[in-house]
Amino acid sequence: MRILALFAHPDDETFGPGGTLARAAAEGALVGLICATRGEAGTIGESASLGRERLAAVREQELRAAAKVLGLEPPEILDLPDSGLAALPEDDLLLPFTAAVRRFRPHLMVTFHPNGVSGHTDHRTVTARATRVFDLAADPGYRPDLGPAHAADRLWGYCIPTSVAERITYREIFSVPDDEVDALVDTRAWIAVKRAAVAAHATQREFVDRLEAFLGGMEAMWSEEAFCLLASRAPLPGDPVPVRDLFAGMPRPD
Repeated sequence: MRILALFAHPDDETFGPGGTLARAAAEGALVGLICATRGEAGTIGESASLGRERLAAVREQELRAAAKVLGLEPPEILDLPDSGLAALPEDDLLLPFTAAVRRFRPHLMVTFHPNGVSGHTDHRTVTARATRVFDLAADPGYRPDLGPAHAADRLWGYCIPTSVAERITYREIFSVPDDEVDALVDTRAWIAVKRAAVAAHATQREFVDRLEAFLGGMEAMWSEEAFCLLASRAPLPGDPVPVRDLFAGMPRPD
């Protein structure tokens, strides 16, 4: 089975659904990653003191190291402007995203929920483009120069349930009501892997350190990761919902 994760910044893949991606890879899925920017606009911790060019280079290496820890394929990085994705022509993301889907041929695509989780405009823009690409990549009449058409089965959006977000009161979290969550993935066994991937994002880990201190540990938040189904050609199997597997109801190869 194949999963393609589409995100805006280095660390989105880890601080978001890192446990789920690591679990899928450990269970035999081939997990690819395309990242739209190199994260040069980051302001967490020492980031602002490094300068944009240096920070971009450092965060690219952090991303590659974190992807390796999670068991992902080497990431594709587009080098588009951090914090500027919404202002770009749509094709700047649609074309490389379509090419990546057609090349990698995933069964599942994974991105952020349309609310962006943190509300970041880059997150929201990537999700909007990924949602369009779910259909465009499957259309043989759309840009055949980008490769043979491929129809992924599902597009999942990582989200934070309201019951979890309510515990984080020092900053705004864009959450999803618990009864609108479509999948909850048990990631307890992959907390250590996620923690190691967070450590690889050394310039950004101050965010997680602050959150961990506020919550008194990350185990409760990282033991389960939530998703909403944004688009599908493979309907969920029905009750119970939420499902516990992003591939639920889909045939698995021997």
